[in-house]
Amino acid sequence: MSSAKAIRHLPKTFEKHIHGNSMNVFSAFGKTTNNLEKILHNYASGDTNESSKIMHELKAFHLEIARDLFPEGHVTFGIIEDLFKKMQERLYLIGRGEDKKFIYDQIVPYGEILSSLVASEYLSHVGIKNKLVHATDFLKTDSNFNIANVDKKATNENLKVQIKEEIFITHKNIVTEGFIGFCEEGMTTLGREGSDYTAGILGNLMNASKVVLWKDVPGVMDKNPKLAGNENVQKIDFITYDDFEKHLEFNAVGLVHPKTLREVKEKKIPLQVRPFWDLESEGTLIHI
Repeated sequence: MSSAKAIRHLPKTFEKHIHGNSMNVFSAFGKTTNNLEKILHNYASGDTNESSKIMHELKAFHLEIARDLFPEGHVTFGIIEDLFKKMQERLYLIGRGEDKKFIYDQIVPYGEILSSLVASEYLSHVGIKNKLVHATDFLKTDSNFNIANVDKKATNENLKVQIKEEIFITHKNIVTEGFIGFCEEGMTTLGREGSDYTAGILGNLMNASKVVLWKDVPGVMDKNPKLAGNENVQKIDFITYDDFEKHLEFNAVGLVHPKTLREVKEKKIPLQVRPFWDLESEGTLIHI
């Protein structure tokens, strides 16, 4: 998700491809995570003016997306304002000498919180019933900040109570955040590109029929497009888990989080990499 245009495209995706119960995992808009990291870096180094400037621009970016999607006075505007106030308040923790990794995990997750909020509100706005359930309410981790390890047993128990046994009864579609979780001390993150990993964990624990990763690429390619030069690059329609693991090392670096593959492979869940903007394409299916 990088723009209001992408959010407006979401309902088409739901109408064409999402039937029955679904968990929908969102990452932050565009370069939001990078900008939040810049805010932290500048604030920690004493350049509070630059930090405030980037924060102001980031808030304006999210409000502009909201203005493209919602009528004036919609509840989303107030929630965005409140979330940025909370971020600003949490920045002050740095001045009290808190651990940098801890501070990172109390600020950077707001990118995912903002995007999932906007997506959920827009889907409701156009009549697609859904429920926003924050990952910080169910995805339990240890306190290894920046690259936390998921407590799958505790997470599964939380899912049973909050989603499996209650929410799916009244809401067919759940919206949540990727990349983030929680421990006793506060919010945690799972490492960069962790939204795919969240999707894999949820697919595993909920015994999903399929995990689909919507990307800005046609699917998995037979060669790394960045390294292929003038060579002809072709999309792979189907590939096994084992072959894809090998392929990840050389030709699909960054396309799928390796931990995601581990989660779906454990339960033999098909993993599909599909192009977000081409709803007719099947992309690539990764399975046995």
